[in-house]
Amino acid sequence: MVGPSSAPVIVLAADDNPNNLRLLEAIIDSQGYTFFGARSGHECLAWAARLPPSLVILDVEMPDMDGYETCRRLRANEGTRRTPVAFFTAHRRNEDLRLGLAAGGNDFLLKPIDPAKLLSRVERLIRAPLTAPSAAKKKSDPHGAIVWV
Repeated sequence: MVGPSSAPVIVLAADDNPNNLRLLEAIIDSQGYTFFGARSGHECLAWAARLPPSLVILDVEMPDMDGYETCRRLRANEGTRRTPVAFFTAHRRNEDLRLGLAAGGNDFLLKPIDPAKLLSRVERLIRAPLTAPSAAKKKSDPHGAIVWV
């Protein structure tokens, strides 16, 4: 499937749990999108430098580098600065929301994942172009806000 610019939609996800990656892959692939899975934050950054992804989905807790730090590094890189980032986590605390916003995240997907909700969020994030994350938040752009589901 193609995105708004007729380029293939590439979803990159990082999670240290291979079962979570397989589940995400099955759901994402069902829509004709291209899926790449990374088992760590470092691997995610390496894939992101080569692809570039249309969307990045990050687990919050990973052993080498958590999702927040991975997101900060994606935002610091010119090539991925405007790539939408969604956190994929079981964390539901307000502190997690604050950390996600501070890191530059655009959305939170809560585990266990509902396939219909995941696809809806993926569609929303890949369809509308992002401005720089800090500008989006200042303008109250919907991509600058995290939505709990």
